[in-house]
Amino acid sequence: MLADIALRFEQSGLRRGRARLQRHAQALLTRVLDDLGWPHAALTVLFCSDARIRALNREFRGIDAPTDVLSFPAAEDIEALRGEQAPYLGDLAVSLAYTARQAREAGRALDAEVSLLLVHGALHLLGWDHDTAARERRMWREQDRLLALAADIPAPEIEFDA
Repeated sequence: MLADIALRFEQSGLRRGRARLQRHAQALLTRVLDDLGWPHAALTVLFCSDARIRALNREFRGIDAPTDVLSFPAAEDIEALRGEQAPYLGDLAVSLAYTARQAREAGRALDAEVSLLLVHGALHLLGWDHDTAARERRMWREQDRLLALAADIPAPEIEFDA
């Protein structure tokens, strides 16, 4: 049994490439979870609008602003899920509008930015954080390693209505 990656789209602004994005996200996250020792885990990804992620950010973090990705871990102690046959790690929400702006500003392709955020979010679900300089360096190195590990997964070639 492989990882169970469920994807949802809610006013995401995605114009073209939904099926390709689904395949890419599932392949990427499956590889990442397998590499990190969670090959049978499950999680959900919501691709949504700025308005939706802003509402989630306000409700769960008390921040009334949109953001790129939010992570909602299913457990405070991830290791407590280790013994489960198909542990549910939690949920990710990605605003494609925010991500598209961020990619443009950074001079990166949208698909590369989406991949980065999926890896970043998955690491948060697994207990990683960047709340100190040392933990940030460690997490960024791990993100880079995982993105390199998944570099052969075809880019989703998506188009977004900005």
